[in-house]
Amino acid sequence: MNINKLMPIGSKRREFIKKIYVEFFQKYSQEEKIYKKWITKNEPNKKELNKQKQTQFKQSPKISIVVPVYNTPKKFFDELVKSLENQTYSNWELCLADGSPEKLEFMQKYVKQDSRIKYKFIGKNKGISGNTNEAITLATGDFIGLLDHDDLLPPFSLYEIVKTINKNPDVEFIYSDEDKLETKRGPRYGVFFKPDFSPYTLNSANYICHFSIFKKELMDKLGGFRSEYDGSQDFDIVSRATEQTNKVIHIPKVLYHWRAHKNSTAQNSDSKPYAFEIGKKVIKDHIKRSLDADVEVTDGLTPGSYEIKYLVKENPKVSIIIDGSKVEKEYIKVLIEKVKISTYSNYEIIVISNEEFEDTYKTIKPTENIFKTYNKAVIEADGKYFIIVDENLEKIDKPSYIQDLVGICQDEDVGIVGTKLYNKDEKVEHSGIILGMNGTGDFLYKGAPKDIGTYMQRLLIIHNVSCVYVKYAMVDKDIFSKTGGFTDDFTGINISIDTCLKMLAINKQVIINPIISIEVKKLNNIEMDKEEEKIIKKKWNEFYKKGDIYFSPNLSKNNTGLSIDMD
Repeated sequence: MNINKLMPIGSKRREFIKKIYVEFFQKYSQEEKIYKKWITKNEPNKKELNKQKQTQFKQSPKISIVVPVYNTPKKFFDELVKSLENQTYSNWELCLADGSPEKLEFMQKYVKQDSRIKYKFIGKNKGISGNTNEAITLATGDFIGLLDHDDLLPPFSLYEIVKTINKNPDVEFIYSDEDKLETKRGPRYGVFFKPDFSPYTLNSANYICHFSIFKKELMDKLGGFRSEYDGSQDFDIVSRATEQTNKVIHIPKVLYHWRAHKNSTAQNSDSKPYAFEIGKKVIKDHIKRSLDADVEVTDGLTPGSYEIKYLVKENPKVSIIIDGSKVEKEYIKVLIEKVKISTYSNYEIIVISNEEFEDTYKTIKPTENIFKTYNKAVIEADGKYFIIVDENLEKIDKPSYIQDLVGICQDEDVGIVGTKLYNKDEKVEHSGIILGMNGTGDFLYKGAPKDIGTYMQRLLIIHNVSCVYVKYAMVDKDIFSKTGGFTDDFTGINISIDTCLKMLAINKQVIINPIISIEVKKLNNIEMDKEEEKIIKKKWNEFYKKGDIYFSPNLSKNNTGLSIDMD
């Protein structure tokens, strides 16, 4: 068959077929194909959607979807309304505030056809915050959902929201996962599977974004949106909401489709460059209010992510514990010089060694169980915080490492702050431990280039995790002591997991600061012991049963990278 005869070069037929090929085949990367399979496997089919429509909830709250509109294209609006009309949960209302120069007349037919649709012509453009606040004045629902005028909800979105409200009647703030599309028929791509509420992650980037649902009383308390934060107004209201309530629930389902087109930040981050500058103000103001702390905020690797330096309020003493039990005295001196690059002066050095050192340093004799020795060293330490380093230390990249870690540790709700460890090949050794990955837990991104841009920029932003490697981490001494210190029951990676879970169990946060990167030799003694694995899973059954809350259940735990879970 001669393709050139059937479709001559330059012919309309050839161009049409080429367009179809690009649209439906080339557009799908391997990742998108996997996501398409995930959608088929995890999202409700027609039969399940029909079953949802028959569900009688104990509570059937009204959900007010508020949408600010401004010169909204008719096609986008038609599709938005259709996505609401297709919801399997029907107790909703759509509240529209129109800031266009003239009334968008095509919206009027919907208002006449459906009493659930309310329309208000403002008469002038008050900006995104002002227009949204006008839409909120129309809301009579129990909960308020935020929707952009060009985005869409899948048919099961409100059903899942109400299902969550029924399971958690005191919930005040709900958010979900999301993805992107360019047209109503797809393809869908760029899925964002989020962690459960993560305060320090939110400080580094507005990972919550869409779909956000507020209890009406909470929105009233917040006073709506603030125009001075236009561009990052959603970041501001989410941040303020988390200051007002801890009744926050994440639904790990894709309940929002973010439309990507040339004028949207979903497609083109340069469409609103000012938004990222406003985002810095949001972060500074939020941290000042919530932690009474000052921060320096600079741009992260990608627009919308930020590098944050938490400034030290006082001058607490830090104890650096150097484990020299396996090396000679001369090498211990080398290790001491490596940690002394610090620009933070209020620290002491404690050496674990069989060798005698001058009075400058406290010296502790090692015991057979090195973690018992660490407990003894912590007792001897005068510092409010401590760090343990060992013979694997090669280089600390930032002389500001102590104050950068203290800045986070000074938060009384933080128990430990880990650092990013990498080897001579500049490949990751440690940047947080995912609970339940490959057994009891494993190091995320082990073997990846140390500064690579990743999912949620986990190698480059400060964020919450369930566990970190306890060496090369800064630990709050008082919190550590309250948890009983290091246990005798575990070795290797399980020591780190047990130590961190003890902190989570008393509602203290575990943080990773990958901005502090430290070169080490290959980490020793981190293999998993099968017998220990049984013991630790039994001891921390509730944590393992629930799963790692800082790692989406939609992501695979069978490798150390991040990929969609297809099991």
